[in-house]
Amino acid sequence: MFGFIRPVKPELRMREVERFQAVYCGLCHAIREQYGHLHTLSLSYDMVFLALVLGCLEPDEPATVRRRCGVSPVRSKPVCLPGQGLWRAADFSVLLTWHKLGDTLLDEHGAKYLAAKTMRALLKPGYDKACARLPEENTAIAACLAELYALEQAKTPSIDQPADAFARALVMAVPHMDEMTMRILRQMFYHTGRWVYLIDACADLAEDWQAGAYNPVALRFQLEAPSLAPVREDMEITLQRSLADIFCAFQLLDVRRDQGLLENIIRLGLPLVTRQVLDGTYQSNGGQNRHGSL
Repeated sequence: MFGFIRPVKPELRMREVERFQAVYCGLCHAIREQYGHLHTLSLSYDMVFLALVLGCLEPDEPATVRRRCGVSPVRSKPVCLPGQGLWRAADFSVLLTWHKLGDTLLDEHGAKYLAAKTMRALLKPGYDKACARLPEENTAIAACLAELYALEQAKTPSIDQPADAFARALVMAVPHMDEMTMRILRQMFYHTGRWVYLIDACADLAEDWQAGAYNPVALRFQLEAPSLAPVREDMEITLQRSLADIFCAFQLLDVRRDQGLLENIIRLGLPLVTRQVLDGTYQSNGGQNRHGSL
């Protein structure tokens, strides 16, 4: 995914910072154990959020141990052992990465095309394994992203239609459980996916404009220059609506752990990224560019 979903570190307690890092490292180790080192390149804050949400509903909290890895070979770090939520986040991360590379093959040429094709070939065994674990989810994700690609090719002047297609793909991360919890999670993940798609479109406006690529924000508002200034208020309203729906759904969940950390992400982190993208100050990974850093 994209890495937009992250907490605001200064507002976290120390134990919450450590917990986030432990789940981040736990997801990395789970992906590596199940699919190999190369697939850990798909690790993102977005999938850590998914793991935290699914994990907060589990009756038993997985243990935390200290482990070393290639990124931290000398100093061991706290690592959350995988429960069902972490395993599902690992599987889903592999599937989304594969399909995202497929989208790159359709959109790019030259060096980027060759790089994506090579990476996809290397990741094929892991993708096949993830398909075997989540066959229905993979089929649904592929259908949603094919619909999204068709909308992009048609240069659909709408922000809602392509955002809906991407959001429905993210909904497939919801596992089978009791009906009420599934309905709540589907609502929560739908609006998370919608927000991610639209905030990414806003962040990529200048790059898409220069490349002549599809951008729903530019087409919907018939922008005459690659600037969000004329539509900042309108986009903030639609993005904040999704954030409100995410939080309302979260409040209905039977949260067993990590409530403060998740509320930080939803109530502070997502609104902060929204403001930063819309005013042009957003930096990927908080401008730190370090593995797992906050």
